This record gives sequence, C-alpha cells and structure tokens, in this order.
Amino acid sequence: MAWIAWNKIQCSKSEGGLGMRDLHVFNKALLAKQAWRVLTNTSSLMARVLKGKYFPNSDFMNAKILSGISYTWRSILSVRELISKGALKTMGKGNNVDIWKESWVPKLPNFRVFTRQNPITDGCN
Repeated sequence: MAWIAWNKIQCSKSEGGLGMRDLHVFNKALLAKQAWRVLTNTSSLMARVLKGKYFPNSDFMNAKILSGISYTWRSILSVRELISKGALKTMGKGNNVDIWKESWVPKLPNFRVFTRQNPITDGCN
C-alpha cells in the first residue's frame, strides 16, 4: 500500500492531488450556509418553521439549546459563533441596534464598540 500525505491528497487535481476536501471544514461551511439562510431570510418557510418550533420568543443568534432538539438543529446552532465572527449588522436608521453588543463597526476589532477600562474624565470629580 502506498501512503500519501493528506496535504498532497487535498491539493486540486490540476496541482497533482486528488482534490479531496477536509470533510469537517466542508460540513461546517454547509451548516453555516443554512444558519445564514435562517438568519437573513426570515420569511422563508424553513426559517418560519424553525423559529416557531425552536426559538419563538427570541432571535436565531440568541436561541437556547434545549434538550430534545433535533440533531440537525443542534448542528445548525453549533456554527453561530462562526457566523458571528464574519457577520456585520447594517445600521439603517439604527432604531433596532444595540451598539454595545452587536457587531457593526467594520474597522474595529470584532466589529464592536469598546470602552476603556478607565474612561477619560473632564477633570471634574
């Protein structure tokens, strides 16, 4: 049996590999795609059914992981952190945005506003 290194196997065929994917990463990407659909397309049948069954009183990003939920829903919930790392909120009028908790500033670390530990005062105590 001829053993070949994984990094050689997962190279594309044009580079001399077999073009195989890292299935764990590929599965996370597919789950993230479904999570993104639930998050952004709230009027779709899938999003409405999942909301009605699993998180009727909250939003997708704050849905609780309860006992007895399906394996599929638990898997979709497992990629929320991955989604939150790359997702930004569009401000619009800003009426429904919590500027301290939500990611919305593209040039700041984690896209969030942060406060200093010792805020600067105007000299008055």
